[in-house]
Amino acid sequence: MAGGSAQPVTHQNHQLRLETNQDTFGSYLEGFRLNQDLAIETIAEETKIAVHCLRAMEQNAHDRLPPRAYVKSFIRAYADAVGANADVALDLYLSDLEQQANTKHQRLRRRAKLWALRRTLMTVGVITSILLLVRYTDIVMDPAPPQRTDAPEHAVLPEPSATRTETAVSGLPGAKPQDKLKLQVIAVEQTWLKVIVDGRNARSYDLKPEDRLEMEGTNNFNLMIGNATGLQIFLNERPVKIFGSSGQVVSLKIP
Repeated sequence: MAGGSAQPVTHQNHQLRLETNQDTFGSYLEGFRLNQDLAIETIAEETKIAVHCLRAMEQNAHDRLPPRAYVKSFIRAYADAVGANADVALDLYLSDLEQQANTKHQRLRRRAKLWALRRTLMTVGVITSILLLVRYTDIVMDPAPPQRTDAPEHAVLPEPSATRTETAVSGLPGAKPQDKLKLQVIAVEQTWLKVIVDGRNARSYDLKPEDRLEMEGTNNFNLMIGNATGLQIFLNERPVKIFGSSGQVVSLKIP
């Protein structure tokens, strides 16, 4: 018989390629979802994970994800919903975290070297300025050559120069310092909370009923809440409305 016919690609082989060819845990999970033609809203309804969290997972946006322990459970739930291998997804997730940590470490080392170079250049500049100042002082302080003692017959006196009066400018009152933003958080149910103050200083909390947090900022607060009904929030003693159902993950930007 002539050459054998090509064997069809089975779902198992396709799944193996998905498990081995993906670069990140997000693209790995997304590949399984798209392979099954599932909408992300369907996954959110089945896993009870907010759509924006699922999108952040697919995009590997770690800054928009909750603490690591919650992300691991989210990955397992997502993998089960699309038929992916949860262990493979978790390995990719941890590898991605390690790679980000190494990149951050290298960036800090480069920044430290750049700062050391800048400090050296500043030191050289200061020393050069001092040497130039000393040289200029020596030139200015040298005694002037003796002037002639014989005065001309008709000495011309210089005209008196007009004196310039400088008017004192009254200082303008300083701008009113911007009021601080005060955020108060009261837990009424068990939940987790991730807070970013003024775009930096991200902090995570595991809260139990009656736990309280108070923090100050200048511009805004970005909150990710693991349970929409688990908190009462006040900004400068004014209540902040939280939309969502029990157990739903929500994000807030205040104000």
